Amino acid sequence: MYKVLLKSLTAALIAVAGTASGTSVMWTFTANGVTDSFSQQGTAVFTWADVNNPNSFTLTLTDNVSPTANILSELDGLSFSFSQDPLSISLMSIAPTSVIDCTNSPSPCPSGSGVSPYGWGRTFSGGQVNLGAGFDSGSNTFAYQPFGIVNANYTSPGDGTGLSGSENNPLLVGPVTFEFTTTGLTSIPMINGVSFDFGTRPSVIPEPAPLALLGVGLVAGWIARRRANG
Repeated sequence: MYKVLLKSLTAALIAVAGTASGTSVMWTFTANGVTDSFSQQGTAVFTWADVNNPNSFTLTLTDNVSPTANILSELDGLSFSFSQDPLSISLMSIAPTSVIDCTNSPSPCPSGSGVSPYGWGRTFSGGQVNLGAGFDSGSNTFAYQPFGIVNANYTSPGDGTGLSGSENNPLLVGPVTFEFTTTGLTSIPMINGVSFDFGTRPSVIPEPAPLALLGVGLVAGWIARRRANG
């Protein structure tokens, strides 16, 4: 079965909230597309829990297709860049809601095995971060399987189709939180050029990018961040 990788540019929103220890900064991006009649929807939330520590942040990925019923709806990668490039970026850990193995299994799928970072990895070149499942550190390439992300509401026919293909399993149930550390950042950066990866082959189908809305989101984020910093 041929699988498609969808990259879609999205609009950014920022939320600034007060906490007991200071102010947190949050960037939220969403994707909404369709490939071969299968929905591809996801959310990515970047969070800096402490504005005084710009070199530590989390990324939470959620597959919003409910129920997730086909591997084309599986969220298995994200690309992004920073307004201020760090010197380095490291993926420290991954915390999924649960791990399941749907290989030839009907719903609900039994528990799957695996440990953090579940085969995920990242590349960093030219200021762009590529994050994805099935990472091969030797060649710096992504297979985008196994351990792709599905919605907590999923269906599996258990006949080798849908989510039950052996090459795609185990799967991560979202939300899935990725912990990152960077070096060289002197302030909380804005996040640019976000694109979501769905499916498990790198055939790119771009969606129209709402650039005006993206720009509004970035400006609003900059203003909110300036206000948060006094």
